Amino acid sequence: MALPLHPVTPGFDPRLRNLADRKIASNVFLQQLLYYRIFFNLAWLGFWMVFIFRNYWRGLKLKDNDIVRTIFFIFWFIAEPVRMLAGWYGNLQENVPWLMMFSILSLIPEQGTVLYLLMGAGRRNAMTKAVQWVMLVLQELELITGIYTVFVMYKKQKRQFYLFEYVMNQRVREGRPPIPSSGIGSGGVLPAR
Repeated sequence: MALPLHPVTPGFDPRLRNLADRKIASNVFLQQLLYYRIFFNLAWLGFWMVFIFRNYWRGLKLKDNDIVRTIFFIFWFIAEPVRMLAGWYGNLQENVPWLMMFSILSLIPEQGTVLYLLMGAGRRNAMTKAVQWVMLVLQELELITGIYTVFVMYKKQKRQFYLFEYVMNQRVREGRPPIPSSGIGSGGVLPAR
């Protein structure tokens, strides 16, 4: 049985009462990682801009021969806002497909960028390695926490769905009339006993 597509007020549809006791499946640790990642991303981007300009600015031109690093930065710059939005929306709204998109984007463009800048970029020094190790640790924490949250969220939502359907069909199986729509919180009058 599907919920109606038109907006309803709480208590109007008795099926909506069962949603009040649902368990929260969003992950606070993932949300904090995403929040603090904004500040780290800005500092990380500033660090790499200063590093590239300091090492490759000659005269009036920027001569950076590492084109792969530039391509990875472009991919990162395009994918990072989408990845962060998918993580926030998926976690706060408990939306499994968005969280899966967050996990996939964390794996494919993000991991490639972080690992290339850690291992393959030219003119690496101790400072660039340290910044990239911190970025790698944050990335892995987000990826592992995101995947864990997807599984936990899916499990809780599946259980909630089956409990919801069980309660809705229980009265039908027992041959009793449907739950009356009047009651506490519905704006109606309680039936006389």
